[in-house]
Amino acid sequence: MPELDLLTLGDMHGHVEWSRPLHAAVEEVDLIVVTGDLTTFGTPEDAGAILDDLESRCGGVLAIAGNCDSVAIIEHLEERGISLHAQGVIIEEHVGICGVSGSNATPAGTPLEYSEEELADILARGWLDIADSDVRIIVHHAPPHGTSCDLTRSGQHVGVMGLRSFCEQHRPDLVVCGHIHEARSIDAIGPTTVVNGGMASEGHGTLVRIRDGELQVELL
Repeated sequence: MPELDLLTLGDMHGHVEWSRPLHAAVEEVDLIVVTGDLTTFGTPEDAGAILDDLESRCGGVLAIAGNCDSVAIIEHLEERGISLHAQGVIIEEHVGICGVSGSNATPAGTPLEYSEEELADILARGWLDIADSDVRIIVHHAPPHGTSCDLTRSGQHVGVMGLRSFCEQHRPDLVVCGHIHEARSIDAIGPTTVVNGGMASEGHGTLVRIRDGELQVELL
């Protein structure tokens, strides 16, 4: 199985200069995976400016949209051929990555929110594309419920119940998420590693190294 290095980034929220602290990491990895919220209620053009910068620094980019993005941004990702929303991609024949844009309901009523049932359906569709892969990664903007990755400052767990249940049943190797800015951390659900890489707009991300089918996950 080939070696593969991924950099996962999310929650840029329209900051085009967000990437400066991570330029070295961006240029050294094989693939960048964007975990959503490229914008804050922005346009596809706003998202495109950030994606253009990423693609100029790294040959491979895959992405989902966040709850502060829009359906139009999902469509933009699809037009660019880099969308993971409701679908999976196989990398180097062994690593499967699928994604879910948006989030569960929030108090703010943001543009891209889904019911638990809708999120489960989107995830199931993408999972079909990667279920037989040796390494299986879910990129889900909203974190699973009941981990350090979905814990708000007020002490509430606000993640997706169905995503947690899915992990317990299907045991993916890794779930990469964002959305809850203050919950930057690494946790686990059984054998599944769960990581919230924090805000790229503050210079944070996650480095995922895959060696002989084993994952090493590091917060940046």
